[in-house]
Amino acid sequence: MSICLKDFGVVCALGDSKAAVAAGLLKGSRDGLVLDSQLPNAEPQYVGRVADSTFDKIVANMSLDSKGQTLSRNDKLGQLAYLQIADTLAPLLAEFGQQRIAVVIGTSTSGIEYGEQALKQKIATGEYPENYHYRMQEMGTTAQFIADLCQAKGPVYSLSTACSSSGKALVSAQALLDADLADVVIAGGVDSLAKLTVNGFKALASTATAQSNPFSADRDGINIGEAAALFIVTKEQGGIQLLGAAETSDAHHLSAPHPEGEGALRAMQAALAEANLQGEKIDYVNLHGTGTPKNDDMEAKAMFNACGSKVLCGSTKGMTGHTLGAAGALEAGICWLLLNDEYNPLNKVPANVSDGELDSSLAVINLADANSTTAKLQTCMSNSFAFGGNNISLVIGKQQ
Repeated sequence: MSICLKDFGVVCALGDSKAAVAAGLLKGSRDGLVLDSQLPNAEPQYVGRVADSTFDKIVANMSLDSKGQTLSRNDKLGQLAYLQIADTLAPLLAEFGQQRIAVVIGTSTSGIEYGEQALKQKIATGEYPENYHYRMQEMGTTAQFIADLCQAKGPVYSLSTACSSSGKALVSAQALLDADLADVVIAGGVDSLAKLTVNGFKALASTATAQSNPFSADRDGINIGEAAALFIVTKEQGGIQLLGAAETSDAHHLSAPHPEGEGALRAMQAALAEANLQGEKIDYVNLHGTGTPKNDDMEAKAMFNACGSKVLCGSTKGMTGHTLGAAGALEAGICWLLLNDEYNPLNKVPANVSDGELDSSLAVINLADANSTTAKLQTCMSNSFAFGGNNISLVIGKQQ
């Protein structure tokens, strides 16, 4: 069955509300990709950073978790996204009760950023910060924190499969609803900037020297980003629905994708089949589009083979950065915003923002530009491809 994506909360480099993110997206804003000299061990790098002033919105009496620890940056991002969906959740909580509310969160960093700061203090002073505890770095921490915010008593857990994590959270939400283990699921992803990821991807020679340029001839890597993206998922019909989803694992290499995009293609084809759609009928595809030479080459092949050369597509990571474990939910949420008449009344499609030097060696695909629109935006696909060939494609559409 399809499931209803009833509401969506988001914070990322493009903004801290649905309206702000949609506006920045359709404007092609790169303002959130900023040069950072604090996180990198060597030369400065561009990162997709949530503005520090955004955290002023944190509710004063919610600055600690249920165990008294100071919130990590991950939890703060999660709280900012949760506050945007709290009003929609309240009547559902009253109707179904705490035991029927589940939480599934995809992440890869959890609270490691706070752990880095704590260790720095330990080295300098011999003592960890008073409110620090190692549990802040555990993968399940943010899921439990969000469950504590709304007093959810159903299944609560995290997924960590690198860049496909939060896309898989939506599939897990569907499984919980199908199995009648919950009536409502808060599902999505949260990841925050940390020295570990910024320097780790630099060590893999995967980071860009400037702002990332997906599908450009001179693309040279990613900009690490941060985000929180949370959906309220229900069994309701109508509205914006997850129509199809498919996961594959080609296990080609620990960090490099299959050069022909075989696993990526199978995920796209299977998601389309579940949604009962032909590839050329999709209105827009949000590509994984990391800006690395290997990803963009293989994904262009997969896109061409799944949907042909005319379907509008592009990467939004040139505006948000690559938000790792949050990327799947963030980019599914971007599709949700595009399908929502309130945030996209003119049926615009976001440009594939880069330096404009397109790579003629790639398979021919229809990368969106600043003027791209559709007569009627009805269906979108979102791709997320992770380390180890761990792939997921989601098909999202309006249901009349």
